[in-house]
Amino acid sequence: SGLGSSILSTIAMPGSLSVGSSGAVMGLFGGKLAEVFCRACEKRTSPQSIIAHEVRMEQLTGVLCSVVIVAVMSFIPYVDWAAHLGGLIFGILIGIVLFSFEIRNVCWRMFWFLLGSFLTLLAFVKSIEYMYAYTELDDNLRDVCEYYAKYFEDYECHCQLDQDGDNNGDGD
Repeated sequence: SGLGSSILSTIAMPGSLSVGSSGAVMGLFGGKLAEVFCRACEKRTSPQSIIAHEVRMEQLTGVLCSVVIVAVMSFIPYVDWAAHLGGLIFGILIGIVLFSFEIRNVCWRMFWFLLGSFLTLLAFVKSIEYMYAYTELDDNLRDVCEYYAKYFEDYECHCQLDQDGDNNGDGD
């Protein structure tokens, strides 16, 4: 899901630089949503299965609240909304593949595993294809020091390049 969040971030916002793990964290939330989804249709015949269902519904409420809070905070300046969305989407898709093994009915288990695998593979292939075919990176991002100096007046670059722009490391 972390890779998916980076891919969607690159596609949606090619002119910006972003770092962090919040897209991958959203993938964990997406995985939990997939678990609840995959296990929601289980029969509730025993007291243990009834309690398990109630616990999953409480977990669903907590995860949905977390997703809403992160979604609202995604539109704060300098927060990468596309990475959050990409992490959530890819987390759900990967979660369907992983949690399909928890489904007791063999037919449904195979159906959700195959569907999840197909959708995950399709999403990765198409998004990577789109990223390489149609996304133009901003030339300003080639020099990170220049990028930060443009947006932050007091930024001081401490990269390995010397003042003359020599980047072969020998100082000549």
